[in-house]
Amino acid sequence: MANHFRIGTLIPKTLAVITIGYGSLGMAATPEALLEQAMSEVRTQKNKQALQTLNQLIVQYPDFQLAQLMRADLLYAQGNLLEKMGQPVDSTTSNNLQAEAKARIKAVKQPPEGTLPDYVMQVPNWLSHLITVDLHESRAYLFDIQKGQLIFVTSYYLTQGKLGAGKEKEGDKRSPIGVYRLSAPIPPLKLTPFYGAGALPLDYPNTWDKRNNRSGHGIWLHGTPIGQYSRPPKASDGCMVFSNEDLQQLMARVDWQRTLVITDSQLKWQQPEEVIAPRAHLMQTLENWRYAWEQQNITEYMRYYASDFVGNAGENKQAYQTRKAQIFSYNRAHKVSISDLLLYKYPNEKSLAISVFTQRYQREGKETVERKRLWWQWQNDQWKIINEEIIF
Repeated sequence: MANHFRIGTLIPKTLAVITIGYGSLGMAATPEALLEQAMSEVRTQKNKQALQTLNQLIVQYPDFQLAQLMRADLLYAQGNLLEKMGQPVDSTTSNNLQAEAKARIKAVKQPPEGTLPDYVMQVPNWLSHLITVDLHESRAYLFDIQKGQLIFVTSYYLTQGKLGAGKEKEGDKRSPIGVYRLSAPIPPLKLTPFYGAGALPLDYPNTWDKRNNRSGHGIWLHGTPIGQYSRPPKASDGCMVFSNEDLQQLMARVDWQRTLVITDSQLKWQQPEEVIAPRAHLMQTLENWRYAWEQQNITEYMRYYASDFVGNAGENKQAYQTRKAQIFSYNRAHKVSISDLLLYKYPNEKSLAISVFTQRYQREGKETVERKRLWWQWQNDQWKIINEEIIF
């Protein structure tokens, strides 16, 4: 029977990678769960049950083209009726639906039980949610943040740029790899029907993108065109596209002002204990930097800055050092404290890490409170600051 299916070749391959149950992920009602069930039923020659499962899927998601094609193929295989019902699906559409089926079914094995995204070392209470995007697998993972802990909630199928991951310039049809904050949601009434249920803009290009001369704008998380349940895995101009139902759920759940989005060509997962040593090392380096600043030791303080450092006002290292040395020469007692620390590694960059924190600077009875971001790069066996920013 599988030989009659335009997506039939997926059945023996995709089932082989299913190693954990949907129940353990809380995914019993997802499209992926029903797709896997239907494929399993076809594989075991339970054709009537498979048709019932697909009917259930189509009732829940009437615009789901992949489910419609599977149902049509099943009917064709049973009675050769498809030719009388309409035109055959072209090869491009069929290939796109096969890619979507692979992405959806393969996704149920992630994240591995007990693991967390490899990038995050420490999360503060001022963040409420983390969204990690695996562009290779066409999947986004939503985490709640509660008392400094990541709690996996669910995952979503998504579409990326036509030419894949790694955006470098305007119009290259690629989705960016990086860490981004969200801007205010754009409701559907302010958009054309192409964007479906709305959009969550990303702050691309970020500091690292600009440092690497990456161009482009208007990278959003947005919905699908009205009347279409989902798009193929690679079909956008660079945005990441969710089904309208998934986007509505996402927009209703997350606080856009307190959410971080990490996108990568392929997510990496780790056990919680694996982060302890690298986190401690970077946190100690951050504390040493703070202490050197507080002690106004210009030699020790500047030891933490890379030769290619860029400051908040665009200063190079020499200009920054000259200004700081003059301030330190006044020898005015001051106190520097750090709290609410966010610490993460940058995706697709083995030697780059970022610390974001609340900084309190006290001097002569006055206090300045700022949110600061330091970009650290591993150079010559030590962490060096390559960029320093005041966020607000």
